[in-house]
Order: sequence, then C-alpha cells, then structure tokens
Amino acid sequence: MKHIFASILLCLATFTFTQNPSKASVKALNNYVQFTNESIHGMMIAHRIFENINQKVNRSVDSPSEQINFYGNKDLPKNIFLDPEQWFYQISPYQWYQTAKTESRFLKPAEKQTLNSHADKIKKIIDQTNKLRFQLDDFIKNKDLQNPINQTEIFRQMEVVVDLYENFYLEKEQLRKDLNKIYQKNYYKKTPHKSLGVPVLTDIHNNILPILKSLRYDVSGNLPEYTQKLEANVKKLNEIVNINARYKTAKSAAKKFLTELKKYQNSNQFDSKYELYGKAYYYHNVELVAAFNNYSGRMIRSLNDLIKLESNYSLFLLEEPHILKVVYPKKEIQKPDIQTVVEDAPMIVNDRNVVVRQQNIVVDRTEFTLQFFDHKEQDGDIISVNLNGKWIIENQELKNRPLQVKIKINPTVENYIILHAENLGKTPPNTCAITYYFNSRRKQVVLNSNLNESEMIRIEYVEPKKK
Repeated sequence: MKHIFASILLCLATFTFTQNPSKASVKALNNYVQFTNESIHGMMIAHRIFENINQKVNRSVDSPSEQINFYGNKDLPKNIFLDPEQWFYQISPYQWYQTAKTESRFLKPAEKQTLNSHADKIKKIIDQTNKLRFQLDDFIKNKDLQNPINQTEIFRQMEVVVDLYENFYLEKEQLRKDLNKIYQKNYYKKTPHKSLGVPVLTDIHNNILPILKSLRYDVSGNLPEYTQKLEANVKKLNEIVNINARYKTAKSAAKKFLTELKKYQNSNQFDSKYELYGKAYYYHNVELVAAFNNYSGRMIRSLNDLIKLESNYSLFLLEEPHILKVVYPKKEIQKPDIQTVVEDAPMIVNDRNVVVRQQNIVVDRTEFTLQFFDHKEQDGDIISVNLNGKWIIENQELKNRPLQVKIKINPTVENYIILHAENLGKTPPNTCAITYYFNSRRKQVVLNSNLNESEMIRIEYVEPKKK
C-alpha cells in the first residue's frame, strides 16, 4: 500500500511539474541567456583588440590606417571572460557558466543535455578567443612582418578568429531557438503584463533580429519591410506613457536604432575610419548593435529587467554578437589557405530529402554576390537558403526585386547551396531564380523545391583568366 501511495505521489509530482513550471526551471533557462549575453560583452571587448592587431599588421606592411580603438592587451585583464577584479561585469561569463551548469538540475534530462552542449561550445569559443588575442599580439611583436611567410601566417591566424566569431553567432542562434522551443513546450505560463510597453518592446526585439542578420550577411532585399514593421512598433511606443526608468531607456534605444537604420538605408556616408570594412559592417557593429545590446543603448538589459519585474515565468532575451572582418593591406600578398572543415553535402536537411542539381554555379572569385528572386511570377514563395550547413536566409519571401547576399567560399572544399521551401506559394513548386557573375557575364540558374524535397546546387570555383 505504501508503494502504491508513493507511486501516486510521484505521478502527481510529475504532472504538477509539467503543468505548473517552477520558478527554478525558468531561472535555469535564463542562466544560459545571462551566460551568453555576458560572453557577447566579452567578445565585443576582444573584438576591438583584434581590429587593432589587424591595423597594426597593415601599417607594418604598407597601408597607413586610422586607429579605431586605443587600448591593447596590457590594458585588459589576463582573461576577459573571468575578470576577477570585476572591471566589466557584476557576474562574469565564467561565473554564469558554472551557475547554468549547476542549476540545470532543475531541467529535464534532455533539456539539460541540449543546453549544456550549447554552453560548452560557447565556453570553448570564448576560451579560444582569449588565447588568440595574446597569440596574435606576440606574433606581431616578435616576427618580421616584411617577410611574406610571416604575413601569410598572421592573416591565417586572423581568419581563424573570424571563423570563431561566426561560429559564436551561429551557436548563439541555435541556443536561442532551442531555448524558445523548450520554454514554449514545457515552461511557458501566460501572465498579464503590468506595462503595455513590454509586449511592444518584445515585438521590436523580434523585428530587430532579422535586420541585424541582414546587415551581418549584407542582404538588402527585405530591409524596407523590416523598417516599416519597426516604424509601426515605435509609433505604438510613442502612444504609451510610462514613468519606469528602464522602460524609458529601452524606448530611447529603440528610437535610436530606427534612426540609425534609416541612415544606413538612405545615405552612403559613414565614419571614414571604417571605409575598408564597409557600410554594413560599420552600421551593424558601431550604431545598431550599440543601441541594441546592454553596454551602450541598454535596450536588452532594460527589457530583461522589465520582464523580470513582471513575471518569474518569463524567458529573457539574447543580445547580438559583433561581426569580425579581416582587412588586407593594399600590397598583394599570398592569402592564407584556411583549412576549414566542411562535412560532405547532406542528403537530408530538416527531414527532407536533398536532390542534387547536375548543373553547377561556376565562379572565378571566392567572394561574390548571389541574387535570389521569384522566377517568372511573384506568387508568395517563402524560402530558406543553406550555404555549407549555415542558414544564410531564413523565412524570406521571394519577390521580383532581387534579394542580394554576399557569399564567401573556401575553394579547397566542396561548397553548396540548398533551397528549402517554407511554403509553395500560389503556384507549386517553390521556384527561385539565382543570378551571379562569371567572367564578368551575368548567369542564372533556377532551383525548385517542395515540402518533400529540397534542391541543392554545388558551387564550383575556377581560377580567373589572366588578362
């Protein structure tokens, strides 16, 4: 009888856990957000070091450049992400990492395994990042940068750091998706908002994410639509009166973000120090992320504080990492051969079979632009595009106006693009035209996908013809 009673209690406890999520479980999820957000802060600090190193190398070779930042490794803690003297954080990324791992006991085993895997990967990336800031600094101090071999090696190491920053962003994105999935499935508890402004600010956050992704990959097609949505959000904000200081800070940051976004779209003028990096890089890193993240505009910090005040059952919001880019000197040097490990092209993606197109996209550059648009008739086709395992376009509607994406490939490995249909539009199948340039001539291919199969096309690199 005792055993039966204990079994009943266990079943009731399980049912209660599922239906009434504990504050401890949601707090455990938010620990991963806090760990990642503070890691983003640390990556931003290291980012400035890497920009400085890049500029020092270029000046050593042949390119005078205006210094962007004015501090180096000697001005920072030995480990930016540990920060024992609390220069940058109240709670450091390493402390949040330990807290997240410890309090993951309040999550279900599968959830714990998934989120701890993300945390471990992010921890590995920030460890490597901190190590490389010293490694690169030592290299330029101790090596003759007039030697072509050393020039190639230092740029090879800098490209490794660029890959780290890209992998950090991709891992953050996957963590965000998994956190939302876990939260909505098991821990979401709808509670009324005390402030009308929080739902509007949350919508702003969700609209800003694809904007920042567009600038990250220099995709211009859907920016006008994102801007219109953001304008509507900010208009709603202006109609709300709230005396909460955190709310006012978030509101001010949202307006600043919209102002800078319009400048990006309507003007080619930006800080001359970033001329070699490009307009999208400047606006993403300097203006827009600064308004979005907690260290300057403080939109996310203020919004997360508001969310915490309203409910202990709410999931916090993630910030956005910087883009890192290597700028090469004017002198033509032998660019490094980056041995990026790329898996063989997959046969199944998102539970759909992949059909390989016989025709290839042939290019004579490793960096180029692809244009995606609806073939023949604009009928509401929505696509996602996967480049070498990375989603460079997600849930974007195809239109007659091209959606432009800047592509970078590694010519030493197999490169491919997969077209994934999110719907079939008015006229199946989902049909996408892709244009590009080869030998200075415009080329076009057409891919077709449906809800059962996704079409893949390989990208073939050939050496450019000598003039």
